[in-house]
Amino acid sequence: MFTRSQFEATCKAFSRRHSEWTWVDGHTPGYGYLTRTTSHFYKAFNSHSRYLIHPASTELENEEEDEATAQPAQPILTAREFVVYSASFSVPAFYFTIHDTNGAPLSLMDILRTSLFKSDLPGGSEATDFALTFPSASFPLLSQGDHPTLGTPCWYLHPCESDTAVGEFLREVEQPDWNEESRLVRWLELWLMVVGSVLIL
Repeated sequence: MFTRSQFEATCKAFSRRHSEWTWVDGHTPGYGYLTRTTSHFYKAFNSHSRYLIHPASTELENEEEDEATAQPAQPILTAREFVVYSASFSVPAFYFTIHDTNGAPLSLMDILRTSLFKSDLPGGSEATDFALTFPSASFPLLSQGDHPTLGTPCWYLHPCESDTAVGEFLREVEQPDWNEESRLVRWLELWLMVVGSVLIL
């Protein structure tokens, strides 16, 4: 789908339109990436009501305004998010790290309890210390690996089905007057929408 040079040009154009994302040039030409930092919390529940937690907020909102059942604010968790180039699949890949207030990385089970994820584990999924897998899948949905540019440990969503998933959406919205940049930026936006079906983006 993307060459490295197309990925870089598309990400730079995307970051001009979406200021929360920043393009960072890699130490080796062609190995740059998009990045941003977001704040999250552990999901909080109690027996009387469900608390809604917004990733960019420091407040917990209670569906039932009842001070007697309110829980104290939880510590902010910091996530660094990256969009990098997957040379194996020629598409973007979503990498992230998430740390507690002391800077310690979270375990996978703790990560899955944070507001970074939209919902609980899908039925039939299996979580280990290193990956989240669906029994019928060839590859884990979520696993650990080194950031392709920084070389630091990260979690990442496997990019194997990205082109197929985004292609279906793109066929629905594609305009005949789009130039290559417009088409590829729209592809990236749709890909983030697909990633956003699992994560809060």
